[in-house]
Amino acid sequence: MSGLEMLDAFIGLVGIYLTLSLLVTAIGEGISQASGMRGRNLRQVFTGLIGKTRTTAFYLHPRIRQLMQYDAPGNAVRKLWLRLGFGLPSYIPADIATEVLLEQQLGAPLSQLSQSPLEIQQRLEQLPDSATRSSLLHFWQQAHADPKQFQHLVQDWFNDRCDRAVGWFKRKLGILQLVIGLVVAIGMNVDSIALYQKLFSDPLARQQAVLLAENLAANPQLATELCREDKTQCMDTLALKQQLTQTAPLLGHQDNWSWPWQAPGIWFGYLLTGFALSLGAPFWFDILQKLMAVKQKFRPSTAASSEAAAEALDSNTTSAAPVMNSSAVVATSKKLNPLAAMDLQLARLSDLVYLDGPQLDLELQTFLLSGQLRSVGQDTQYLYARGADYDVLICRGTEGKLADIRTDAQCPLVNWPLGSNSKAHQGFCTQADAILADLQQQQPQAGLERPLWITGHSLGGALAILLALKLSQKPGSKLAGVVTFGQPKVGDVQLSQAITAQLLPFYRRYVNQRDIVPKLPPLPDYRHSGQLYYFDDLDQLQLNPPRWLMLLDQVLCDANQAEAALRQHLDDHKMKNYVSLLARQL
Repeated sequence: MSGLEMLDAFIGLVGIYLTLSLLVTAIGEGISQASGMRGRNLRQVFTGLIGKTRTTAFYLHPRIRQLMQYDAPGNAVRKLWLRLGFGLPSYIPADIATEVLLEQQLGAPLSQLSQSPLEIQQRLEQLPDSATRSSLLHFWQQAHADPKQFQHLVQDWFNDRCDRAVGWFKRKLGILQLVIGLVVAIGMNVDSIALYQKLFSDPLARQQAVLLAENLAANPQLATELCREDKTQCMDTLALKQQLTQTAPLLGHQDNWSWPWQAPGIWFGYLLTGFALSLGAPFWFDILQKLMAVKQKFRPSTAASSEAAAEALDSNTTSAAPVMNSSAVVATSKKLNPLAAMDLQLARLSDLVYLDGPQLDLELQTFLLSGQLRSVGQDTQYLYARGADYDVLICRGTEGKLADIRTDAQCPLVNWPLGSNSKAHQGFCTQADAILADLQQQQPQAGLERPLWITGHSLGGALAILLALKLSQKPGSKLAGVVTFGQPKVGDVQLSQAITAQLLPFYRRYVNQRDIVPKLPPLPDYRHSGQLYYFDDLDQLQLNPPRWLMLLDQVLCDANQAEAALRQHLDDHKMKNYVSLLARQL
């Protein structure tokens, strides 16, 4: 390998470090704000200056209370929150702090005593013996009994202690970021040694990482968005999500957990990553800028390599494309994906099946399909529609009816199919058997004569996958595919393995970010299967994303977006939203 390729591998590694450091810095800053770390650090300054008792009185002064959060009279919870150290002001102007401090020590505002220097000296001498008394008397002597000069000296004293407190805070925040960095390294399976070896040996991964680094280095806004010392906010949450999404294809999935004594090399790589991420995004941004400058001396243009990386990404992209930010090259398919087009049509049919009577028949004609909605079992509806070249089996989801709710609630696992070791949701398999029995009478050659697509939303998706498993086992089955939307879990590990073995090439499961139904039932024995097509918070489609990306996608939102995020758990489940998202991909 040439020296330039080794440099590219290191540049790619630094680009990943920079992206993940943004996450670590943002989490660290969020924790420090939520825990009031800055405010408590400032209170420690006053404790060192005037003692614990007088510090408590200092924070009770009206001018200081105006700077506090959660200071609502009569609110016991907020008062307790404040007493525990949360909501304390993270910054107090030096002039206000000095005036209140001197007023507390002298027993009156300095402005009222400024005409009587002798009285000021007497009040200082009457203070209890302490380091504070000695310091104030020393400053009074240095000021030659000039009240204004005395106040300036006390203010400089306060500023000097605050400068030291900044160092205290940085050390505390550095330890916090080291812990967060290690958690991120383990949670995302970022082993620095293995990652560099991957970039070193895999040209495609190296090109992807270099493209990420080049986009970061060329982003003029990134330098101002980083968490520098004079900023309390990191880059925008949306931009941070975009950057994290780009790293997902480069980082490995963590399928098997190993203890440190079982795989010491991996844990050394984790520790190395944790330490690197704790250095902060500004550090890695500066390193990246210097590395790119070195690279430009040996290779003036990297446009060709960037284009090659984009082409390579494009050739490896199915219906889900990696997300890049606005300044990046977006790897999207240049040709219309026929599977995505079919999935959009199935999504529209899954939405259509909620209609009844003549309206449903009329809408079916627009798809060049004909069929009749049937009701079986505990008021479960399905539609078998015939087209010119293929058939479609569509299962209706939960409508809020008592029968549907009863089916959803029957979540104990029972053996299904009978005689097997796999187990399925009792309510789902009961209704699936009812549909199969009715289908055998109405369409005995279903899936045997022509290609058959099976689809459904919510409860309908759960029924669809169980029906697909049974129909695909028929000799001569022509199952074309099974596509579900917002589908809940249907069974245990054995059933999931059976579905994967039988249907994996044909089974696509769509999930919309905060849709709560795919997380149900919330029982440990239930498992999902199939290929996951996940719509992230940026409305981009991700194919089998790592768990950490989905977790961060759930929790990373601004405080003012929290209420909207809670509502989104129900809104994301609506079938019309799935249709809209799929249409947007095309």
